[in-house]
Amino acid sequence: MNNPTMVSLQTVNGWAILPSSLKRPDGSSRFNLNFPAHFFNDVGAQHLVGHETGNGYELPTRNLLERVLRSGDLFIDVGAHWGLFTLQAATHPAGNIRVCSFEPDLMNATILSTNVVRSGLSEAVTVVCAACGDRPELAALVTNSTMGHSIRAVGLPQPEHFKGATKWVPVVTLDTALGSLPDLAERRVILKIDAEGFEPNVIAGAASLIRGGRVALIVWECGLAVTAKTGRDAHDRDDRLARRARFSSLSPAR
Repeated sequence: MNNPTMVSLQTVNGWAILPSSLKRPDGSSRFNLNFPAHFFNDVGAQHLVGHETGNGYELPTRNLLERVLRSGDLFIDVGAHWGLFTLQAATHPAGNIRVCSFEPDLMNATILSTNVVRSGLSEAVTVVCAACGDRPELAALVTNSTMGHSIRAVGLPQPEHFKGATKWVPVVTLDTALGSLPDLAERRVILKIDAEGFEPNVIAGAASLIRGGRVALIVWECGLAVTAKTGRDAHDRDDRLARRARFSSLSPAR
């Protein structure tokens, strides 16, 4: 991995420009990820930049998505951050892929929306500034870094690492949210979830979607909160739901 403090990114009007590690046939980057330059020293941003300027950020998951996405799909990005996976799906060579991206942190959602607009993908991507869970509510979003937001601090075991004020954000279920977006109905679904330990709640809130047979694949983060007993129990419950629905698999991304 490159040392992010040694990486030099182009900056325009206070925004750093991170070229995607995914390339077009001519060798150019498929998209750029933009973010305010003052975030360059953020731990989450350094992690992202260091990997993306090396072999590629979360390369196994990125390669999996490149293989499975196909024209006509709906890619649901829960915990979209600044849009790396969102932009990958929306610019996939197969074309005609719609994306629905959920990001509860207002600053991250603003950066995500900026990336969508700057990439000319407003017609392909729907951004929802909310968290996903198993019931509609207002919940505390606790901050670790730009990449470490967590509902009620699930998955963040060290409170001394929390930064800034707790934000209260809306939580929606995927079933309800997608019901409000009828233009996304009927498409085959690829679902990616990175919710810092809240993944079982997200899946529980998508029970109708999963039982409907549209979901071809779920890729979700498997962190400390999931490997703890309560997380394991929730994973087992969701695995049973998946098996009853007979779709591909629950694939943990590490």
